[in-house]
Amino acid sequence: MTGPVLITGATGGLGQATARAVAREGHPLLLVVRDLDRGEAFARTLRESTPGIAVSVRRADLADLSSVRALVDGLIREEVVPRAVVCNAGLQVVDGIQWSPDGYELTMATNVLGHVALLAPILEHMGPGSRVVTIGSETHRGGAKAFGFPAARWTDMTALLRPPPGTPSHQAAGRVRYSTSKLACIALAYEIDARWRGRGVRAAAFDPGLMPETGLAREYPPAIRSAYAALTPLLVWLPGARRVTDSAVDLAWLATAEEAEPLMGRYVSERRARDSSAASHRAGLGAAIWDGCLAAAGVEPTGA
Repeated sequence: MTGPVLITGATGGLGQATARAVAREGHPLLLVVRDLDRGEAFARTLRESTPGIAVSVRRADLADLSSVRALVDGLIREEVVPRAVVCNAGLQVVDGIQWSPDGYELTMATNVLGHVALLAPILEHMGPGSRVVTIGSETHRGGAKAFGFPAARWTDMTALLRPPPGTPSHQAAGRVRYSTSKLACIALAYEIDARWRGRGVRAAAFDPGLMPETGLAREYPPAIRSAYAALTPLLVWLPGARRVTDSAVDLAWLATAEEAEPLMGRYVSERRARDSSAASHRAGLGAAIWDGCLAAAGVEPTGA
């Protein structure tokens, strides 16, 4: 495949570091960003540091379905077909329930719904050798490996996108929404791989590990943010914690390297397959997420 590697959320944290790693390998890039000026500035630094690399920038807010539709329409109209899509954009909202411009719970809208709205039309144009990588997390299973996060609590896509009145809005509930979105990202990778591998399009979910350097606590109260920042130099040495640059190199490899093909259809940490939770393998879960998001986004059902 000769198309670009499309990375959402490409101007900060893991997305930015992954773009640098992909550029070093010589692959053309398509950076999907919310702030176009910031995206163009980053693209210039990539071109300066890697002469000859092709980098294009498109604006889209994954939480805003009209923005995603405009991005997709432009790509299809201009016949831009990615060789890989890295679904990196995401957020964690812990201070009450926040809403997307379309009236959906913001965590699920950004981390899951927006990516399905992006992928569904594009997958129809992607060919053999193409890949999709979603971003999972050990938070989906809870327990010691989840660094104190509560496990995902799956209900159904409609209720998760539009929590009913009386839904808890405290910090613990916000963390559950985040871990549940990560469960959905993992199940989506399994579903996409099952639906499209007959056409040679493969998918995997990637666990980048705990990355203290990315500022995971930025949505927390000021006292917690300050403590987290002070402890970051120590947190990177915890078991399961990783430096952003290390995770980015592995993510870029998973999205582009021929050697990563045996890992498609799996949940991947570093460069090894690992088991995700039993909940992520529940029969029909991936289909329910995919089809529920298509309905919420107003996208016609698709599939190989």
